[in-house]
Amino acid sequence: MDNRLWGLCFLDEGVALSVISRKETRCQWLSDEDQAREYLLSDYLAHVAELGELDEQQTTVARERFELLMEQYPEPETLVEYLNDLTSGLTRILWFGPLSALAEDYGDFPLALRAYYWEEYGEGDEDPVTPVVEDDWIYLVEAMDDFLLQDDY
Repeated sequence: MDNRLWGLCFLDEGVALSVISRKETRCQWLSDEDQAREYLLSDYLAHVAELGELDEQQTTVARERFELLMEQYPEPETLVEYLNDLTSGLTRILWFGPLSALAEDYGDFPLALRAYYWEEYGEGDEDPVTPVVEDDWIYLVEAMDDFLLQDDY
């Protein structure tokens, strides 16, 4: 797998959850950071606009706000925090960042995913914090959907 691959995983909640009446998670895997950021400004924003029933003018204002936040907070963790504040009650980003970080970092979300991954795909003796080697990232991606449906994020 390409080590530049980025993911955007989000969970519809609140009002959206009452409309769809079940937990809905989505993960979009993108070729690199630039494509992931463009996805935030296009498809993800369109999804937020639909959930929030925004009109065209409101969607334009939301896009401007997204763009401003992306300029002010280029690091994914801080950007996600602010975007989630804007979309509270509609949808929440669970992960926005490189696949390599999911496989290796020690933040709460990557650690929880890897613990699930090792439980499902490991041989039983792996430490849950053990990084996933690049050759096995495809299996980490496969585990993501089941992980999101199992755990409360």
